Amino acid sequence: MADTDSGTSSRPSNERAQHRLMLMKGEHSWQIRWDSGDEDLLVSVVSDLAADEQVEFDWFDAAMVRHQVASVMPPAPEEPE
Repeated sequence: MADTDSGTSSRPSNERAQHRLMLMKGEHSWQIRWDSGDEDLLVSVVSDLAADEQVEFDWFDAAMVRHQVASVMPPAPEEPE
């Protein structure tokens, strides 16, 4: 089960927003935090976790995190035709 919480504060708008996600699976839980703009790095890190057979984090978990990250990202600007 995943729970997301976008960080909000009175910080100036030029600072990057902080996000967090909690993934719970059985007795394990992962708290994942990242700044806006670091999504590609986060996807790389969770992919590495899923590939590590010694970690109780699998490819389904990585897909859940990627889905949640995508849901908090702003939509990409449309290309002019």
